[in-house]
Order: sequence, then structure tokens, then C-alpha cells
Amino acid sequence: MSAAENAELRSVARTVFLGYVLSMGIGFLALMPQTLRAFGVELLAVVLAATLPFAAASRSGLRATGIGYDRRVTIIQFVAGFALFMVTIAAAIGVAVGEARALYIIGGVAVLSLLWGVFNTWELIFRVQRLDLPPR
Repeated sequence: MSAAENAELRSVARTVFLGYVLSMGIGFLALMPQTLRAFGVELLAVVLAATLPFAAASRSGLRATGIGYDRRVTIIQFVAGFALFMVTIAAAIGVAVGEARALYIIGGVAVLSLLWGVFNTWELIFRVQRLDLPPR
């Protein structure tokens, strides 16, 4: 897995882990009693901080070669990840300005990130499994 040709798989694994961590972070912040503004500012800080490792992983993910899977699937996954980050940033700004309805979007993002992580973990298992198969 540490070989250079497996950079794509490592980037997928990093983003899966990041999705789990971001969902947990959103949940922990939501449990703390605070104003909407404070919650929104904290969410925005966490999400913007999470964009850095996601952008680093996307470098390999968007140049996918299709290790163990069709390369278009990997590229679509990373594009969907960018879209999810944009929605999360917009919702965090909404919460920061006091829009209570944006909390529904934040909750949806947390749940969607967990489901997306479970799906990608499952998919990653099968991708890595194909690496051990002897060539035909």
C-alpha cells in the first residue's frame, strides 16, 4: 500500500478518515451549549481547517489512474467531496449569521458524511483486495 502507484488508494483512505473525523467534530461542537453565532464560527473554522488535508489528498485523487476501480469513479468521488465541502461552508456561514434553518443542513452533512465514509470504506476494502490478486 505504500508503493508510489498506490497514492490514489491512500488519498481515498485519507478522505474517508477525514469524513469520519469531520462528522465527529460537527457532532461534538453541536453538543456544547453555545449561541448560534459561536457554533457557526467554530463550524466554519473546523470545516476550513479540514479543507487543507482534503485538498492535499485530492491532488492524487483527481489524477486517478483507476487502481482496482474505474478512474471515473474516483474522480466523481472527489468532485462530490468538493461539493459537500462547499455546502458545509455555506451552511456554517448561515449558522454563524444566526440562521437556525442552516442547522438542518449541518445535521444532514454530518449524517451524509458518515454514510459516504461507510460506502467508501467498503469500496476501499475491495479495491485493496484486488491488489493482492496475481496478474492474469
